[in-house]
Formats: sequence, structure tokens, C-alpha cells
Amino acid sequence: MKRRIFMLTAVILLVGAGRALAHHSFNAEYDGTQKVQVEGSVTEFAWRNPHSFMKIDVMGKDGTMESWTLEWGSATQLANSQITRTTLKPGDKVVVNGRASRDPSAHRMLLTDVKRASDGWEWHGQAR
Repeated sequence: MKRRIFMLTAVILLVGAGRALAHHSFNAEYDGTQKVQVEGSVTEFAWRNPHSFMKIDVMGKDGTMESWTLEWGSATQLANSQITRTTLKPGDKVVVNGRASRDPSAHRMLLTDVKRASDGWEWHGQAR
């Protein structure tokens, strides 16, 4: 019986450790020294755990449309800032600031600020 309890405990610990190791470091994905600002239209807002995401279409410097993926806090963190799954909707025009992706061609950022032009709504994160 003790052996079964030990084995069950070991399996639970190994599964939990794997999940913890699978979580990436923001510093591995994003360059905190490189700030970026883009303006575009929301195409998707995924309010979820462990991280929420927003996708926006941005007009590139060469005139082509670029799809940007913006990583944000968890649903719980956003809810604590009074952000819900309906705060941002497809078509909303936003100006976003954040930490640039370590791969500039990836069109990704870790959000630090969001502003919606239509009504002046703003969110400022702690990672400024």
C-alpha cells in the first residue's frame, strides 16, 4: 500500500513539474529593451488562461496588411483590471505599446498599454 501511495505521489509531482517547466519566460520570448507601438483594428480577443491574446491587423510600412499577435495577462489578471471578454471587440481601432518579440519578423509583442481611440478607453499594465 505504501508503495502505491509513493508511486501515485511521484506521478503527480512529475506531471506538475512538467507543466511548470513548459511555461515560457517572457524574457525568452520578448526583448524588454525594445519597445514597439502599432495601431490597428482588433480581429480577435481571446480572454483566457494562462495568457490572453489579442490579434490586430496593422498596415505595414510597405502598405501591406500585417497580422500582429499581442500577448496579455491571464483572464484573472485582466478581470482584476475590469477587463472582460467583451471589453475589446473585432473592429475596435486600438493603439498598443509593448515589448517587442525577439524575432522582429514574428509581428508579436507583450502588451504594456492599450488605447481605444473611439472612446478614449485605456489600459496601462505594470510592465511599462
